[in-house]
Amino acid sequence: MKKITQITALGLGLLLAGCGQNKQENAETALRHQNSAAVYQQQGQLRAAMLEAKSAIQLVPDSPEAYIALAKIYNQTGAYASTINLLESRVEQIPAAASELAEAHFAVKKYRTALNILETHPAPEASPVLVQQQQFIAAQANIALGDKDAYQVALEKFRAANGSVADIGYLEASFQLAQGQTDEAITSLQATLQKDPNHLKALILLGNLSAYKNQLQDAEQHYTKALGLLPATDVITIDRAKVLSLLTDVLIQQGRTSEAYVYQKLLAEANPERNAAQQKFTDAMEYYQQGKLGDAEKLLKELREQYPDDKNTATLLGMIEFQQGSDKSAIDLFDQFIDPETATPTVIQAAALAKFRSNQVDDAVKLLKDAAQSQPNNAAILATYGLALLDREPTSSEGGIALEKSLALDPQQQRLRIALAKRYTELQQPEQALAQLQKAYEAKPLDLLVEEAYLKMLLQQGDDDRARAVINDLQQKYPDSPRASFLSGWYSLTKKEYAVAEKQFEKALSIKDNTEKSLSYAGLAQLYSEQNQPLKAVNAWQSLLEAEPKNVNAYRPWLALMAQQDRLKEAQEFLQTLASKSEDWQPSAVLAQLLFVSKQSAAAIPYIEKALEKSRNSDNVKKMTANLYHAYSAELRAANKLVEAQSYSAKAIALIPDNLDYLAGLIETELVSKNIPEAQKLLDQFTQTQETLPGKTFLQGKIRMAEGKPEEALKEYLKSWALQPNELVAETIFTYYTQTKNDASRTFAAEWKEKLPQSRKAGLVLAMNAQASNDIPTATKYYEEIVQKDPSSPAVLNNLAWNYHLAKDPRALETAKKAYELAPTVPAILDTYGWILVEHGKVAEGVELLERAVAADQNNVEIKQHLQEAKTRLKNQ
Repeated sequence: MKKITQITALGLGLLLAGCGQNKQENAETALRHQNSAAVYQQQGQLRAAMLEAKSAIQLVPDSPEAYIALAKIYNQTGAYASTINLLESRVEQIPAAASELAEAHFAVKKYRTALNILETHPAPEASPVLVQQQQFIAAQANIALGDKDAYQVALEKFRAANGSVADIGYLEASFQLAQGQTDEAITSLQATLQKDPNHLKALILLGNLSAYKNQLQDAEQHYTKALGLLPATDVITIDRAKVLSLLTDVLIQQGRTSEAYVYQKLLAEANPERNAAQQKFTDAMEYYQQGKLGDAEKLLKELREQYPDDKNTATLLGMIEFQQGSDKSAIDLFDQFIDPETATPTVIQAAALAKFRSNQVDDAVKLLKDAAQSQPNNAAILATYGLALLDREPTSSEGGIALEKSLALDPQQQRLRIALAKRYTELQQPEQALAQLQKAYEAKPLDLLVEEAYLKMLLQQGDDDRARAVINDLQQKYPDSPRASFLSGWYSLTKKEYAVAEKQFEKALSIKDNTEKSLSYAGLAQLYSEQNQPLKAVNAWQSLLEAEPKNVNAYRPWLALMAQQDRLKEAQEFLQTLASKSEDWQPSAVLAQLLFVSKQSAAAIPYIEKALEKSRNSDNVKKMTANLYHAYSAELRAANKLVEAQSYSAKAIALIPDNLDYLAGLIETELVSKNIPEAQKLLDQFTQTQETLPGKTFLQGKIRMAEGKPEEALKEYLKSWALQPNELVAETIFTYYTQTKNDASRTFAAEWKEKLPQSRKAGLVLAMNAQASNDIPTATKYYEEIVQKDPSSPAVLNNLAWNYHLAKDPRALETAKKAYELAPTVPAILDTYGWILVEHGKVAEGVELLERAVAADQNNVEIKQHLQEAKTRLKNQ
């Protein structure tokens, strides 16, 4: 045993000795690789230098020198992301690498991050070269951030570390330029180059300023000299690429395209793959700007396969996915590639809105908060952040502060004061609210939204004289402005001074070059409606639509008037003419929807497709088209035209592939066709993720039901509901319980409302349950909740009006009228409104509506009884 122990100990000693020897050999070999890397770098063989530095790191993973050597090469070639990936997790262990890491962050405009790194890992005073490098970066970063005091501190530290006079001159010129002192900056750069004629950064910046002043020969001279200073390398350096590109532009501006081509060729030959990729990205950008999102998306996806880590490609693709409504794909890209410190306001806003639309409100606010903290002087980001906070909490003090700061940075954003005024209103501080709107109006007296908000608040606070004075002042200052005449008409309309209002609206319309005729036409339409002149109101709306076919808000009231006058056929003809003349998509889309609700679905399809084409596949029209395809497919399925139904379901899915309802429609068609295996195949092809699992589980339940396995189907439905409550699943479960006369239907309705408190259907179910139990107060409560969230449901308004009538609530008549205006041809609504009119003593009006109701539904006994009773009352008057 003792011998074995001795042998083991001896073996261990040999092993340790061997390890020590290997470690020493690795260190010596790594040093040779590092020395070779330095030599190769000096010779311009950057590929070989990178390989040598990487080999050194593999041999000695904790070698600071190897990491710094590789990072320097990365930064020299513009591979800043590689530097960041290499050093970010190691800078704590290798603080000497902080300068290279800060340099990379500065180059990608992450100025605060660069400063934080330098502050956390300052160079020791014993290393003046490192101190110079760090303070040079710090000075430039603070210039970019507009921090004058911090810049001065960094400049003094750079000077104290014996920084070169030429570098100091360059920094001073950069600061002057940031302050808008272009001529002073040029003078400083010229003085710098007298001291050091070969100062590369000064030459490039002076070339840029010369080009800016259109002194193209001077710019060419500076760039050419800079190019001569740069060494030739096997991998083009970022400085060389920059100078070649600038020189090319200057030569083209001078008409010397053949010489420019020489430099373009040098750039292309230096990195042919990247040059081709850049051209492809440029093409994608042009498609994007032209609205050809599909073409741009195709090119960008190809680029993503070749360069999966390219930030610009990913960000633009994210913007396209966002605009096409693919919020999940957009969010995935934005989360991976958006940097709140450097992203533009447009990208930040798109990313936040995608999260809002996906119900990721907290994530959206966090993104905006990070961006606001990283870019504290970016007015647009601060504005978006403030508005998001106030949307989530109307009295948010932080939201108010963000908007105030944004306004201080960019006083042109006076509309932000409207949001601030709403906040003060919520805080019950009307004086402060009015003060905000007065400031906005004084700064932007011709901004319509500002005018409208200011005048409305004056009227709300009972200050009619001041509102009239504001309008009079506008008319005096801008006598030829149609806006002033419109506002005068609007004010008179609010006071029921119809003759004066009409005269002012007509005056606004008569003014030459009035680009806001829609405002006055809308005013006239409202005026005529209030005076019970529907023919004139219709003409006013149609004049508005002819002048501005894209005005989506005008179609609904116009169609309501046309329906009340039984003129929907004329409405179709008007829209057909408008659609044929207009390049806007709105007339075609509205016509398609009108045809669809008029039971002319086949005729609606070509118009919605024309709308999609005119809109260049815009997201909202794509959704309309897919919805119409889906609804038409359901009609065809009900008519047992299964092949056509399948075709239109497939079209809907092609437009919006991830939509659960569309997939359900296609599966439903297969199930009606008794083709259960095909339905199962479709479902199996449906990509299963954590997000798609609830939908897939629900559809599995539909298939189980078709197989004659209702209990298994219910288990799948309930499983889907537990995973993710949604309307479709809830409605299916509730229907199952109702059809099987299961008492669980009532408890499930309550659960439905609890888990989906915004659900209109859940509230409707509970209201109807209460109505069936003759619990009128409870039913009324639920109907009122629904109307508060969605005041455009004629059926709910009708039921609510009837309950008000039963409770002798004076709101019954107005509520019934609203239901009638939304659906003037529905027999039940005609009956409710007609009978309530009779009960309120307006018997003749009531009889007219009840006669229309009977004509529309001749078998309804209750409506006939109401009509008979109404006629009796009319005779007895």
